[in-house]
Amino acid sequence: MRPKTSLVRRASLWLSAIVLLLALMEGASSVFLHFVIGSSAHFLLWDPNLSAAHEQWVKAAGHWDDELGWPSAREAVSPPRNGLGAKQNADFPQASPCASIYGDSFVWGDDVPLADGWVEQLSRKIGCWLANYGVGGYGTDQAYVRFMRNLRDEAPVALLGIFPEDAERNVNQFRALIGFNQTPVGLKGRFVLDGAGRLEWLHRPRIDEAGYLRLLRDPASVVPRDYMLPDTRDGPVTLRFPYLLTVARVALMPRLRVRITGAPSWADFYRTDHPSGALALTVAIAEAFVREAAHRGKRGLVVMLPGASSFRAWAKYGEPDYQPLVAQLAARHVEVFDPASALLAKLGRRSYCDLYAVPASCSGHYGIFGSGLVADVMLAELRRRGLVK
Repeated sequence: MRPKTSLVRRASLWLSAIVLLLALMEGASSVFLHFVIGSSAHFLLWDPNLSAAHEQWVKAAGHWDDELGWPSAREAVSPPRNGLGAKQNADFPQASPCASIYGDSFVWGDDVPLADGWVEQLSRKIGCWLANYGVGGYGTDQAYVRFMRNLRDEAPVALLGIFPEDAERNVNQFRALIGFNQTPVGLKGRFVLDGAGRLEWLHRPRIDEAGYLRLLRDPASVVPRDYMLPDTRDGPVTLRFPYLLTVARVALMPRLRVRITGAPSWADFYRTDHPSGALALTVAIAEAFVREAAHRGKRGLVVMLPGASSFRAWAKYGEPDYQPLVAQLAARHVEVFDPASALLAKLGRRSYCDLYAVPASCSGHYGIFGSGLVADVMLAELRRRGLVK
């Protein structure tokens, strides 16, 4: 009987050790995941705060755009925007615009005073008003729809600024799924390509408070065509027990693997074979913008606005992450300008990190100095193309 007793005892000890090890690993995984939730990598996880849903709904109070999400109709013409919806510019309070530009926060000019964004600095260098219709967090899709709506835009030149992350935003409908705040304002429509490759608009879902709670609990039931749905190939991983398994699923995410290689997390979205179809969609939206400009008697130009991660990718791989977009637009004879090379030439021996608001961490939007360089490069290019004097 002694050998059997000894064997049972050893098995019990091994089982206890395994259980203890798993418990320790589970505890460590829980701590790690909650650290991720509070970091800049929080977009990798889906952990909606259902208890705050009512508060978020009441706070939003219906102040959203029925298709684009934000800004609301009232906010779109309130300071710091003027009555046309453009950014206020004290240098040209009564002027007619010589050009207009649409895009996201890299167009608007976050992280610097209102008068010091690159668009405003460019206006002063040219001596005419460039109407800035940028909106923070916008995708190329929202910028294009904003342009289509804005029939009061009488500028002879229309620019579309594209920040590389926009490719990911263009296949998303609920911004909380890609790391933005949890709010009903972050719900928007989106474009898809039909069987003939034409743009088709999916309307923003009309939801009440119960629908918003359903959106948080089960996003697929409200926005089934959102590419970034939780627990899909590129969507966030739902934070749930067992946490060790959640950590393993995060570790296997393609976006994380891409980021570890030194490329931006959205770099794969510029592959022609990416399942999101983001590249083809972004090309179609940009082409439609320029075509709409021509239809209204304007010259259209697509302008790339590289972030620090694009320069890092360029240094490592020999080209920026968004190069396929530039190449496909050029192949379709869509006027496009990538200022990256000219910016590096202007910097000389200085680091590209000096372009941004926080050079020490090489992060943020263009700082005052960087905005000045972007303005210089844009001025030279616009004059070369005969778009401004």
